[in-house]
Amino acid sequence: MPKRHAESSPSANKPEYTPAMHREMVAVAAYYRAERRGFAPGDPTTDWLEAEAEIGHRLEQSADPGESAKTSPKQAFQHKLETQLKDWEAKLEQLRAKAKEAKDDIRAEFEVQLEGLTAKQAVAQEKLQELRQHGEWAWEDVKGGADKAWKELREAIERAASRLK
Repeated sequence: MPKRHAESSPSANKPEYTPAMHREMVAVAAYYRAERRGFAPGDPTTDWLEAEAEIGHRLEQSADPGESAKTSPKQAFQHKLETQLKDWEAKLEQLRAKAKEAKDDIRAEFEVQLEGLTAKQAVAQEKLQELRQHGEWAWEDVKGGADKAWKELREAIERAASRLK
């Protein structure tokens, strides 16, 4: 049975959350993921990482209101990337509209650039998804790759935008 604190704080009535409990919750969630796909061959590591992210999200939602007001460095970084990605998607749409109005030779060159931008955008979205799947303790491993993908996408968008001015 989980240990209980003898204090009279609101958390005194909550069981102590242990690493073993966390591991068990993730294992059960990963099992249900495999079950939902009919136990068809899949990637157990992906199942585990997605289950870990799901459990982390559920635990964040059920945290004390005072605790949820605190933003972790991972959450702040993730929010920043999500905001930038939305801004860049809007910028890409503007560039596509300008390209449609451009002369044929410029439009053809720009369409090639847009294909490259779309590929870089997909890489950035993959990095964001990786970040979402990693827990608070492992997000630093993903941060470097996400930073690099974002820098490349930002520079490519800026180059494309400067050519259409």
